[in-house]
Amino acid sequence: MDPKIIYKVQQALKTFINERILSVDLDIGTSQDSEISLSFVAPDKSFFDKSVSDEPTVNCYLIGIAEDVTRRQSEPPRTYLNTAQTHRVYQKEPRFVSLTYMLTVWSKAEAGSAELEHLVLSYLLSGLGAYDFLPEDILNSYGVEDKPYGIRTQLFGNEHSEKVSGQVWQALGSTPKPTLLLSLSVPVPVFTPDLLPVIQEIETDMENKSV
Repeated sequence: MDPKIIYKVQQALKTFINERILSVDLDIGTSQDSEISLSFVAPDKSFFDKSVSDEPTVNCYLIGIAEDVTRRQSEPPRTYLNTAQTHRVYQKEPRFVSLTYMLTVWSKAEAGSAELEHLVLSYLLSGLGAYDFLPEDILNSYGVEDKPYGIRTQLFGNEHSEKVSGQVWQALGSTPKPTLLLSLSVPVPVFTPDLLPVIQEIETDMENKSV
């Protein structure tokens, strides 16, 4: 198991959102140099005071880690022959872990901040909705081993996400904002593969018996 798997996936998600989702020209009447920033810290008062400006800021906060039982494998473990054909590799299926992120948009602009936030949410919705899996090229750049399963993306979270997000807002002491929930289903190999010997010869000793 890679002990940095959650960190690597979050770095890949950051690149994915910045380069594939937010790399657009927003028709919001601001200067051409304006950019949408991205943050993964808790969206509390400190975040609002220190990180939010007049330009929109997307907050992507991890609110839940759970097993994705919908991808749990029901078939028995399988083996495959290694390249040298000297052993068979016995490998159990990975655990599928669901990482749920709460996406919100923030701005301190005195006029039109709500419209601006809703516009960015619309871009997030349409952009994220176009992907069923995180792109392999981005995952490979961070050394995320997800083959052959892939990291599946799901908008609006899972059946528990809405309850969890409500608890998060209550714990932060903040007024709830319009929220997009994004769940990533990550295959996490937790079992060490076993090497099994290959039967190469079978000897038989048959005696001819006279009748």
